[in-house]
Amino acid sequence: MLQPTDGGYTNGYHHNGAVAGGISGGHRVRRGSRGRSRGRRGGGSDTDARVSQWQLQQLHENEEEREKPAPPCTEFDTAYFNSYAHVGIHEEMIKDRVRTDSYRNAIFQHQNFIAGKVVVDVGCGTGILSIFCAQAGARRVYAVDASDIAVQANEIVKANNLCDKVIVLHGRVEDVEIDEEVDVIVSEWMGYMLLYESMLGSVITARDRWLKPGGVILPSHATLYMAPVTHPDRYSESVDFWRNVYGIDMSAIMPLAKQCAFEEPSVETITVENVLTWPQVVKHVDCYTVTIQELESITARFKFESMMRSPFHGFAFWFDVEFTGPAVFPLNNGMAPSFVEPSNSNSPEGNQRKKRPNPNEALVLSTAPEDPPTHWQQTLVYFYEPLDVEQDQVIEGSLTLSQSKENARFMNIHLEYSSGGRSFVKESVMR
Repeated sequence: MLQPTDGGYTNGYHHNGAVAGGISGGHRVRRGSRGRSRGRRGGGSDTDARVSQWQLQQLHENEEEREKPAPPCTEFDTAYFNSYAHVGIHEEMIKDRVRTDSYRNAIFQHQNFIAGKVVVDVGCGTGILSIFCAQAGARRVYAVDASDIAVQANEIVKANNLCDKVIVLHGRVEDVEIDEEVDVIVSEWMGYMLLYESMLGSVITARDRWLKPGGVILPSHATLYMAPVTHPDRYSESVDFWRNVYGIDMSAIMPLAKQCAFEEPSVETITVENVLTWPQVVKHVDCYTVTIQELESITARFKFESMMRSPFHGFAFWFDVEFTGPAVFPLNNGMAPSFVEPSNSNSPEGNQRKKRPNPNEALVLSTAPEDPPTHWQQTLVYFYEPLDVEQDQVIEGSLTLSQSKENARFMNIHLEYSSGGRSFVKESVMR
């Protein structure tokens, strides 16, 4: 991929292996694969962490997966990548100061792991995170993206005189080639409700193809939360509005209005006043060990107790991500990372709590209702009919999130819930 010159490497526009003249950007261009790099494996560096027996087991378990051929690029993938060629979506993400400042702070907080090292930016978009890594002293940054925003990203790299450090690869992570291992993976892969768009698979692919043992992944961990909510204003403006329109009774439209307003998940901003209970964890993701298969279907059970008497309109979902360095353990201790709650086979994941790292050790980017708003907002699954609940009334059930068979970037949501002796099912698709 890299063309040697007297000065080392050129920064050409690498389109699926062909050198042309641009760079691969395209943030939130979500992609993933299982290709295997032709570079060396197991090479060390002065910052490589010791590899525990547990880590070696994880590497062994992923070995067979890495041998599988890359999946084909579907027409859905192509449409998805094309949607990120528009500058507007990148403008929205970069202007999200919570998001962008968190990534910039995390990169410089981990400067000791980045300076003089090789980085891959998965879904680099305009290349802003790649440039942050170069500013933090990275020896080389591979900026990978499948969207045509890559052309603009290449020009941005040139305009900032970083062609000697930032190498843009225009193509899917499944298809591009990097002929060396990398020390750090950085990616802003999170979609609405954390897993929508399925870009985490691309990070897993990059990890399994190129990341050195003991390497760093930023962000390192992610957690999806859920909680029951009340939102009478939203219900009123979408449904009750039709009861009296300029003095005309249009309530006949209300069933259709409910279907149109609440059939699919809604991305909007709520406040803590809308939340009926403490949240529970749906899924905790360790980016160092998670597998692609693990993300195809996720099921969690939940049990809440309402903190107030109120109409119960649906469930809200939000997430946070943590930026922590590589886990370092004594050899042969066989232990998982200390910041992961030990699993309990008798307890559903939805009722488990994640151990929060010391704030002085981990930077957290949160999309919770009580935190500063982001472009992710919160995702709400509304019911067609609200359910009245009393204080301390139990709300319990199960949630299954699965990749759509129609398009793996879509998310199927299956909710079964009961309260006050009544049981319900709500199904929707996030497209």
